[in-house]
Order: sequence, then structure tokens, then C-alpha cells
Amino acid sequence: MHWLDHVELARPAVSVELLRVAMPRCPDIEEWAEELSEALAWGGIHDPAEVAMFLAQVGHESADLTRLSENLNYSVAGLLKTFGRHRITKAQAQRYGRSQGRPADQQAIANIIYGGEWGRRNLGNTAPGDGWRHRGMGPIQLTGKANQRACQEATGLPILDNPERLATLPRYGAMASAWYWITRVTPGVSIERVTREVNGGRHGLADRRNRYERIMRHIHA
Repeated sequence: MHWLDHVELARPAVSVELLRVAMPRCPDIEEWAEELSEALAWGGIHDPAEVAMFLAQVGHESADLTRLSENLNYSVAGLLKTFGRHRITKAQAQRYGRSQGRPADQQAIANIIYGGEWGRRNLGNTAPGDGWRHRGMGPIQLTGKANQRACQEATGLPILDNPERLATLPRYGAMASAWYWITRVTPGVSIERVTREVNGGRHGLADRRNRYERIMRHIHA
């Protein structure tokens, strides 16, 4: 490797200026820029286009790093549409969903949709209360005991004894996002495919694309 390449790799992947462009509402921007830079370096993510895609996806998923814990305040209809009756029954949705000014019982919802046989098989949630305890946390909404355990083993961060660290400590959130990226996202593919790999569908595709293009313009300015 040429010495200039070493210099490039030593530079922060996410400067404060870049993060401000990527996520204008980001709080504690200097701390997040530092932690995201270290996490991307740990994950070997240096290519400018991949960094831009990472920031665009994380920015959308977390609303500029302002929403770091999964919001399960679903209406009755929203629960049935999003998760289906194989995950939550109509009676359960009517009992726990948001309705007529009554907020949803998010803890009960999490334990239903992320628990039971489906949660055990797909998320490794085996104990009572695991659905709520291991609900989506961090900038990229890492969900389930099995995923959080795998992240802990890869990063060395003690996540399982307090998964909420993913939502309250930037280092944990940044590292979990980088770990998810290198294990679940295919490098160099279309933004549509990356969105499916991150979100499971095409939700928010226009915003993700706008963010990506804005970040790339800044990088190449």
C-alpha cells in the first residue's frame, strides 16, 4: 500500500462536517462523529460510497440519531397490518394497541410480537420478557437476543446484561451498526437492495436516496 493510502485510511471516516450534512439534527455531533469513525474503521468500511450509504441508511433509520429505541406505539390496525395475525391476534391487538387516545402497551406488544415460538425460532428470545428486553435498539434497531449476543461476541461490548446501552451510549450504538453492516449488507449493490437488507422492504427509500446523494455531493465537493 502506498503511503498516501495509509494517510487516507487514518483520516476520520466521519468528520463533524460530514455528519452534519448526513444528519442535520444529530445531537452530540462531535461524540457521534468520533464513535462512528472508530466503528467504521473497526469494520473496515473506508470506501467513500459505502460510508455514504451507511450514513444514509443509519440516518433514516434513526431519524438523525434522535430515535434509538424502537417505537411500538402502534394502533390496532397498525399492529395487524405490520405483523399479521400469525404474530398477534386481533384480540391482542385490540387489548394492547393504541386506540381512542389510549397509548399502546408497548411492553406487552413487544413480548407478543418478539416472543413465543416465532421469537424463539427467529430471534433467540427464549425467556419471559425477552421480547421487550431485546426489542430494537441502537441506530439500526438491532433486535432479538440472538442478534445482540452475536454482536456482543464480535465487538466485545457487554450488551446482553443491558441492551439499552445500544440506545444510550454512542459507542455501543455505533459499533452495533457497523457490525450489522458488515454481517448483513452486501457492498456495492443498489440502494434498493441495501434498503431491503437493512429494513426488510422499501420503506423511506426516497429519503435514503436523497441522503445518499447529498452526502456524496459533499464528499466530492
